[in-house]
Amino acid sequence: MPGAQSTPAEAAADANRPSVLGKTLVFKGELAADEDLILQGRVEGSIHHTQSLTVGIDGVVIGDIHARSIVVEGTVEGDVHGSASVIIAATAKVRGNIAAPRVGVTEGALFNGSVDMSRATAASVGGYTETKASSRDSALAEPSVDRILAR
Repeated sequence: MPGAQSTPAEAAADANRPSVLGKTLVFKGELAADEDLILQGRVEGSIHHTQSLTVGIDGVVIGDIHARSIVVEGTVEGDVHGSASVIIAATAKVRGNIAAPRVGVTEGALFNGSVDMSRATAASVGGYTETKASSRDSALAEPSVDRILAR
């Protein structure tokens, strides 16, 4: 119904829903955001993100990525820096270095680069500072990780 007010539950659900940048998007330059994001289009430039970022199967990033938790299902040509975790799915093609305290590379992924899992490299990324060490259980409780592991 036009003009209808959303309930508090609907508003909360919308606030927790990630933004999606579709397949036809082509963006050149620096992209920054403070909300969960799913990228299905192409970004040529760096991404600085304080929340979760998923590069979808159709997503392409030519540049470095900085975010809290990152899932790559598509193509990335650049370094990937996660302050919490980086997951490389079986469908991913990554050419670049990965730096995060927790890194997972699924069998079948194409990956060419190095991995640095030291705390010092991931302590502060894109303005987000990790204040305490997270347990293995909390890392695996990430919704994006659950989605990858369920496949």
